[in-house]
Amino acid sequence: MDAQLIREAREKVGESQAAFGQRFGVDQSTIHRWETDGPPSRGSARKAIERELSLIGGTGAST
Repeated sequence: MDAQLIREAREKVGESQAAFGQRFGVDQSTIHRWETDGPPSRGSARKAIERELSLIGGTGAST
């Protein structure tokens, strides 16, 4: 999963960075960082992103 997949998933659901961040309990700046530098490599945030992408239909659910 990389930064581009995060952005594509957010755009697919038509949400702002702030709204998308609410799905994960994080603020807009965190989503911006994920879209720029990539998502976290492990931990609960990583699992939440993978779960959400699979629900959205994103292709980044694998590592």
